[in-house]
Amino acid sequence: MKKIFNFYRHGSRKENKIALTFDDGPSEETEKVLELLKEYNAKATFFVWTQRIKGREKTIKRILREGHEIANHTHSHKRMIFKSFDFVKKDILKADEELKKQGIKTNLFRFPGFKWGITSFCVCLKLKKKVIFCDVVSQDWLRPWLKKRNPKVRIKLNPVIKRTLRKTKNGSIINLHDYLEGIGRHKEIIPILEKVLPKLKERKYDFVTVSELLNFKK
Repeated sequence: MKKIFNFYRHGSRKENKIALTFDDGPSEETEKVLELLKEYNAKATFFVWTQRIKGREKTIKRILREGHEIANHTHSHKRMIFKSFDFVKKDILKADEELKKQGIKTNLFRFPGFKWGITSFCVCLKLKKKVIFCDVVSQDWLRPWLKKRNPKVRIKLNPVIKRTLRKTKNGSIINLHDYLEGIGRHKEIIPILEKVLPKLKERKYDFVTVSELLNFKK
């Protein structure tokens, strides 16, 4: 696996396992994502923005019931760069607390927007968090974000699909979203997955959780 200190980018290149990851949920799109994952017998890891759990507890339970994994994506979803040690620590621990209410204990963590600094790095070391980055950034958020800034922008799915398929290889950790901060519903995620999942399945990839990909003990 690719590891620097407690940061991880991908798993073994010798095995045809890959990990789908979804950030910023749960949301109503999460339920549709789960249906597609079931269709392709695919497991995934959901990095949960814990402020969004309230009212969506059934979705959290379904994620676990269907064999997927839930990890910490902070409580506030604020970027963890130029933040104080205390702020970062409290936010991560608050997310842990909210996950614990759902019966979840995890040491997997992902920075919102992959933004971090030396202070937030030190917090993660102190809290013994395994920080999960990725080697496949799908950019599924980019065109919805551009469209919000300029309504004339057309949302095109092909760039996301082609980019994801081109960059995925043995051991890849793929970054996707089941909700988009500042935008709301990620209406494009299902059409994207409907194209990406069968193509990756054709390549004989085994879709596993991050913990399984990186051989972490539960």
